[in-house]
Amino acid sequence: MSMSDQMVAVLRRQFEPTLEMLKQLIEVCPDDFWMDAKQKYWKQIFHATTSMKFWFRQQKDEEFKIPDFGKDITEALDKECADYPTKQEMTEYVEEILSVARRFLDELTDDKLLEPCVLFEEITKTDVILMQIRHVQHHIGYCNNILNSNHLEAVKWL
Repeated sequence: MSMSDQMVAVLRRQFEPTLEMLKQLIEVCPDDFWMDAKQKYWKQIFHATTSMKFWFRQQKDEEFKIPDFGKDITEALDKECADYPTKQEMTEYVEEILSVARRFLDELTDDKLLEPCVLFEEITKTDVILMQIRHVQHHIGYCNNILNSNHLEAVKWL
């Protein structure tokens, strides 16, 4: 990265800890809690990750398929699921999407930050990154609140 790509470096410094906190949410969650359909804890992580999968696409016609892990699940927060992904399945999905997000950032230079994203002309690539930081942090806070309200330790702010 050249000196002229300092803004990309700033965005990455804010984005990377957000991703790390998302991964930690999976690690700290007790198994019985993960499976509790009423808490919708895993669904918060699934929803946030799927959003990154949608927004960090590099081509407008790139396929957008939400995995179901062969189970009756959805990322839609307002829909019930009969099943849930395992913590291992969710960890692998998060890792896969994090590599997509990092590739998106790797392709950027400061000169490209204000270019339109491939999905919507009125939204810049910078908007996409900042929207995802805000969105993922919202769901991290939601999960941390679930953990705290059940006397479990929340993920530390990075």
